[in-house]
Amino acid sequence: MAMIRWKPLLIATMLASVLPLQKASAQQIILEDFEDPEGSASDRFNMPEAPTAPRAMHDETARDLASAPEPATLIMPLRTVRAQVGSANRFRMQGQYSREEFILVLPSETDATTFRLTTRSAINILPERSSIEVFVNGTSIGKITPNHFQEDSIDTLDVPAGLFKAGRNQVSLVARQVHRVFCGPEASFSLWTDIDLAESGVETQKDDLTPDPLGFLAAIGAQLGRGQPFSIRISGADFPLAGAAGIIARVGDVFGGTPPEIAFEDYYAVSPKPPQLARVTALPPDQKLPNGPEFRRGGDGAIVLVTNSSRYAEVGQMLAGALKDAGSGDVPPLLTPGRQTSIADLGTPIIEGQGRYFRAPVSFRLPRDWLLLASQQAELNLDYQYDDELPQGSLLLVKINNTTIRLLPLDEAERSGRPLKTLRVPFAANLLAPGVNRLTFEALVPGDPPDQACELRDVPIFQVSGTTALFVPDSPNMSLPSIEAVLGVIGPDSIRLSEAGRGSIPLGMLPQLAAVYVNDAPSDQADANRSDFELTVGVPADLSSLEGDIVDGNSAELQSVLLSTAQETVEDIDLWKNIDDGPWWRVFYDLERAAALPSRLSDGLAEMWRGSEPDLQTWLARHSAEAMLIQPDMATPEKIWLILRSRADPVEIVASLAASHQEFEGPHGQVALYSSENGWSSWTSPQKPLSLNEPLTLGNMRAVVGNYVTITPARFVIPLFLLIFCSAIVAIGIAMLTRRKRK
Repeated sequence: MAMIRWKPLLIATMLASVLPLQKASAQQIILEDFEDPEGSASDRFNMPEAPTAPRAMHDETARDLASAPEPATLIMPLRTVRAQVGSANRFRMQGQYSREEFILVLPSETDATTFRLTTRSAINILPERSSIEVFVNGTSIGKITPNHFQEDSIDTLDVPAGLFKAGRNQVSLVARQVHRVFCGPEASFSLWTDIDLAESGVETQKDDLTPDPLGFLAAIGAQLGRGQPFSIRISGADFPLAGAAGIIARVGDVFGGTPPEIAFEDYYAVSPKPPQLARVTALPPDQKLPNGPEFRRGGDGAIVLVTNSSRYAEVGQMLAGALKDAGSGDVPPLLTPGRQTSIADLGTPIIEGQGRYFRAPVSFRLPRDWLLLASQQAELNLDYQYDDELPQGSLLLVKINNTTIRLLPLDEAERSGRPLKTLRVPFAANLLAPGVNRLTFEALVPGDPPDQACELRDVPIFQVSGTTALFVPDSPNMSLPSIEAVLGVIGPDSIRLSEAGRGSIPLGMLPQLAAVYVNDAPSDQADANRSDFELTVGVPADLSSLEGDIVDGNSAELQSVLLSTAQETVEDIDLWKNIDDGPWWRVFYDLERAAALPSRLSDGLAEMWRGSEPDLQTWLARHSAEAMLIQPDMATPEKIWLILRSRADPVEIVASLAASHQEFEGPHGQVALYSSENGWSSWTSPQKPLSLNEPLTLGNMRAVVGNYVTITPARFVIPLFLLIFCSAIVAIGIAMLTRRKRK
């Protein structure tokens, strides 16, 4: 019995000798059936006293990082002027000739300094004939050779004193890239140079970031370049999150590109590593700041903009005032129907085509109440010329909204090297649409020879003069319901989260999305009441609760598009597609086209009744999506929804909307789906209601009737055919009766 009683004590003694040698994370072992020793734990151990001051909450890793010295210098990085989808810190320059604009914000004017450019290029590039020229505020500072093929590498260029100014600087990169093996349009798509924006720019002292508007903006630029979000610290109370869009939009105006990612944090959040360079602290609305918004230095060294949540707009104006030349969300210029408008008036004084493949878009807007769907004609008066000795088969394609309206040869020697007579190019006005449209000049120049590196040309292959003019006929005041009409006028206060989406969609997405639409509506919609329009951000479960002619009967199919794992098919690029389809009678000896003729005829008859678009369920079956824009009910066209797929990246979705805002490729129609592979794809209801917003008169009757007949031709053609048939029967009857009387 004594041995039995001593055995547990012996085991306990052995464990007591081993446990101190184990790591702190070792599993605790509890021995049962032992009586506690006399005295409580508090009697056997000295309890630590409460600290006189709060202790910093840092783990072992944080202490190690804190002990490491902070670098004394920072990279003031490049930022893209236009929004792009994908990594915000990398930019790809594609093709044989590419010119791109960037923004560089500096806290103060610099002396003679060094500009660094971090790049990696495709192995197809021939370095001996390729270069990237760098311009700072319009002045060239030199060229670098794109010869870094394995990994990112740094090239440096000296910048003279005074060239970089305090605030916003314009940096232009002009790339000329030559394929080492091939020459021709197809070779352009395998030529690229990636710019690491975060590691490209100017190195400056951290102490130069002073607590003022310019220092705050420069610090924000450096912080975004490091991949850290724009931080707004709040108390946890209900704050008007969309109101922060004013600050975010002003930051976007300064730097350009996609509005920055937003992180809402608590006042007492632990400082991240590396520490923030700048942030906003928003006090509750009832806590006043007697001197207005002010800049302070945080305990972690960050520049802190202290305001309260009721003064977001004032803060946005203060930041905008720090830089006089900041952008303000430029939109394409408005083209006035009924008169000639030159492309110089549309912001394009001249177009000069470079390289074997060149594409130059000219964007413009038509009023939202402009609509012509019938056979009216618009016209382009083209003033152009092209270079001597271009290879046989060189072409210039003129396109309206991606539809080719004229194909021009560039290989006719007798017409080359001189300005040509103005060419009149009529085209169907129904290729245009209310809102943003695009005129494109696209050149295809074959290689000569195609299997050798191209010789560089110092002169453009073609020029389009700024006197080239567009004429678009006037139209009655008519409109169709569409997503793009809402996105063109919506304001930040009309964007909200659904109840179901509050638990899964980051709060920071709301002001980031609102910043895309924070600027004033276009001039042709200045009288629109922006509060009447509404965009709700939700999740797929919200689709089952929506009502309207678009979602009724299609809720399951709409949800399946956002839940399926099918991948979108990426369309292959074929530059020569549909260049020469041959004459119409080719169908009689082309077996493939002849076999497709019956189905094309049946499709044409079906389109006469329901329009050219397929039904929604058929269209959805071919797609999967990460996000969906939908107009649930065409009877209330001012309300649309943005539905996000589970685990979709909100930053990518906002970037796609920012990149397509006021662009032709943006979402339109009644349903638009977004995928990373193909961007936005849109479906327009064939049953969309047409609205006449002015009295019917003799002057507009022809255009009004033409629009109604075009949108649903069978509803008018079939009754008209029946009327003609009945009239013919009556005429035949009258003719028969007349003959009988003569007899």
